[in-house]
Amino acid sequence: MRVLLGRLFQLILVLLAVTLVVFVLTQIAPGDAARLRLGPRASPEAVSELRHQLGLDRGLPRQYLAYIIRVLHGDFGTSIDGQHVSSIIGQRIGDTLWLLLGTLMFAVPAALILAWTAAWFRDRTVDHAIRLGVLLAMFLPAFWVGFLLIRLVAMPTGWFPVADLGSGPGDLIRSLVLPSVTGAILLTAILVRSLRSSLIDVLDSEYIAVARSLGVGGSTLIVRHVLRNAVGPVLTLLALNVGYLFFGVVILEATFNIPGLGSALVEASAKRDVYTVQGITLLFAAGVVLANILGETVVSMLDPRTVST
Repeated sequence: MRVLLGRLFQLILVLLAVTLVVFVLTQIAPGDAARLRLGPRASPEAVSELRHQLGLDRGLPRQYLAYIIRVLHGDFGTSIDGQHVSSIIGQRIGDTLWLLLGTLMFAVPAALILAWTAAWFRDRTVDHAIRLGVLLAMFLPAFWVGFLLIRLVAMPTGWFPVADLGSGPGDLIRSLVLPSVTGAILLTAILVRSLRSSLIDVLDSEYIAVARSLGVGGSTLIVRHVLRNAVGPVLTLLALNVGYLFFGVVILEATFNIPGLGSALVEASAKRDVYTVQGITLLFAAGVVLANILGETVVSMLDPRTVST
């Protein structure tokens, strides 16, 4: 509990740092948020009045403090289009979460199967083939893989929609297949490399040899002794990459035309929609930190020796 409280305190510090960085970047970006909201034909008086209403005529420290106070009250501001940023997040976060979940559902089982196969048949043809495939997968751009899947799978067959996620469970599942596979390729490759090495170290350890000599084998040996000790570093790596996936969905959503938070972030950046950019970036940063805290917590439960202050 003491370690968990320390991690939560770190979460607060990281989020404060993220809000500061995002705030500074949006301030130094070219253009005037008030002018962009009113349009190029607005009078200087109207622009000045809107800047006053938005608090843009105050000093930067006062603007930042006002922003932090609003966020603490659950108010992320209003977009250029006049819509509350919290409403935009609420409307779009579902598609992003489904995409993240689909990516994990493809990546984790595939990584476990491939890593176990490679470790069990180490230095054989199967192992070399898996390692070569993993190496190639790590250099494949996600947008290029997505484009190929659209051209070679979605368009000829018509089985997998490539715009939006549909309205029913069936449409949702079919729409998630290709973007989830695209996002899972790189994540699977990263996990396989780490898990293979970890599995080999555990299989070669003395306590596994002792367990085998005592007659322990089959699923008991694999689950209780091998996987439990090998999965710790991989869970940490998975948590870290789940965090990165929050930002990777920007590419996936743009490639497959999914109206999630990634697409909203791109649209807001193009319009210099300051409050929308700040709100979505802050949410993504919170997801990154929370994923790491969750990963560390699970690892500490599996192996208390990894707990550090």
